[in-house]
Formats: sequence, C-alpha cells, structure tokens
Amino acid sequence: MLEDRDYMRQAPARPRWSATVTLIVVNALVYIFQYYLLPQIAPAFEFEKYFALSLDGLRAGHVWQLLTYQFMHGGFWHIFLNCWAIYVFGRVVETALGKRRMLTLYFLSGVVGGLVQMLCAWLFPEHFGGAVVGASAGAFGLVAAFAVLFPDQRLVMLLFFIIPLIMRARTLLWLSVALAVLGILLPYVGIGIMGSIAHAAHLGGIVTGFLFAHWMRGFRAPPLFDDRTKSSLKINPAAD
Repeated sequence: MLEDRDYMRQAPARPRWSATVTLIVVNALVYIFQYYLLPQIAPAFEFEKYFALSLDGLRAGHVWQLLTYQFMHGGFWHIFLNCWAIYVFGRVVETALGKRRMLTLYFLSGVVGGLVQMLCAWLFPEHFGGAVVGASAGAFGLVAAFAVLFPDQRLVMLLFFIIPLIMRARTLLWLSVALAVLGILLPYVGIGIMGSIAHAAHLGGIVTGFLFAHWMRGFRAPPLFDDRTKSSLKINPAAD
C-alpha cells in the first residue's frame, strides 16, 4: 500500500500553543532576561530607557516602546497578576473570537492604553510622568471583552487570594472602570502601592477591549457559558 511507504506517511500533528499561553511564556522570558540575564551580560545597558514607554522615548522616535513596554514588568507580583489575568480571560476570549482577533484585541488595547497614559503624562506631567511598563492595558482589554461577550457569567474573585467575592462579569468591568477613573481624577490617592498604577493605561485598555468586542460580537461569540448552569469562573484579576 502506498500509505505504508515512508514518503507517504504524514508526520504526526504537533500540539500548538494557544495565543494565551504564548503571551504568558513571552512575558516570563522577557522578565527573566530583564532581571536575571541582562545584568550579567550587559549591566550598563539602559534597558528601560529604550524599551519602557515614556514621553522622552516617543519624542526620540522610539515608537516600538508602545509594544515593548507591554512585555516588561516592575517585579514578580506585577507580572504574576498580569499573567494570571491573561490566562483566565484570554483563554475564553481566544476561544470566542479566535487567535488572530484575540491577539489584535490584546495588543491594540495595550497600544491605546499606552497612548492614553502618555497623553495624561503630557498634560499632567507632575502626576503621570515617568516610564510605564506592564501588560495591564492588554489584560484589562481582555477583561472588558470577556464582560461584553459574557456579561452575566459569574466570577469568583479571590481577594488577597483568600476572601472569595462573587460577582458577574459586567460588575467586574464597571468596577475596573470606576477604579481607573478614580485613579486618574484623584492622583493624590497615589500613596504606597497606588502610586505605581498606570490608571490611564488601564482605562484606555478597557475602552479599547469594550469597543473591539462589541464590534466583533456579531461575527463569532459562541455561548461558552450557559447562565442556567450557575457555573462560575475563579479569577484573581491583575492590579497593575
């Protein structure tokens, strides 16, 4: 039989990583490179200067910062929470919209979020100045898209990883919007951990994900969840 010959046999299909897993792996690799490898290889190289998002960088023509800043993070908990949000919401959004559209939504949310943050830094440098890093704008874009596609899906958010809070997806969305707006309007709240949060980038990512998901909703949004099943999704959303 022809199929018994070596040249007629098909190679076994290789498992493919999802876009969600790929994003998490790339973020982890960049984190390892940024904090563990680069200091050993080139300790004098100003990595943040060229790849973190800043007004000075954009003025110097470093437009790639709008993408590269999305893979950089300020510490372990920063990358952990962002990757957790990408994993929880990205899987569902990717299944609903497809890999290409999910990646478009994610990176577009990150770019728009970065531009909104830079606009605020230009208008109010005393409150929004400084370089920005993190995947939070893209992650919040996924949260917004999830809420648009499955607004009544129950979510179990583990506050401080211990206290369970049950809410619907639309509630989480508007809570995220409220916190972002509050952080923008009341910059003096920026004491301690609040001071390192890029609220404007979060809001830009949320709005982008919201609009993108509404635009795509008529194309592909399979009913992955049935409200009648009372199923819930356990989450611990990112807080940049």
